Amino acid sequence: MPSRRDALAGMAGLAMLGGSAAPALAASPRPTVVVEQTLLKALPGKADALGRFLAANWLVMDQQALDQGLFTGFWLARSAPGFEAWDYAMQVGYPTAQGYDDPATAKGFEAIRKVHKSVLIEGEGLAQLGRIVGSQRLDLVAVRGFAAQV
Repeated sequence: MPSRRDALAGMAGLAMLGGSAAPALAASPRPTVVVEQTLLKALPGKADALGRFLAANWLVMDQQALDQGLFTGFWLARSAPGFEAWDYAMQVGYPTAQGYDDPATAKGFEAIRKVHKSVLIEGEGLAQLGRIVGSQRLDLVAVRGFAAQV
């Protein structure tokens, strides 16, 4: 089982390379009740930069939320080459059926977001790199043997 240090090192590598990350290891044994998924599409020629932006900003804040027990896990995946609908899928696991809408979760994450200093990629933020093309809440039905390390 990878250590927290290994997981953070993997995220740091992702930030530099624009790759995809496996689910992060939860600090708390709370089970995941619901997953919220956000799909993002890069602007033309900006897919790698969008991945670096997500790693330097979203994954950093999500790791803090995981450490605080607000999230049960998260991962960032990049679509296969040639897939047109979206370039990145961000999934976050939550310990309550309300997901992000749980008042304690929303309050805790907004506190994280408030102090986070956005890291621009080549002077560009999310609006210049891509857009959110979809989001949905997923109820878990079954998960078995899903272990990946990046």
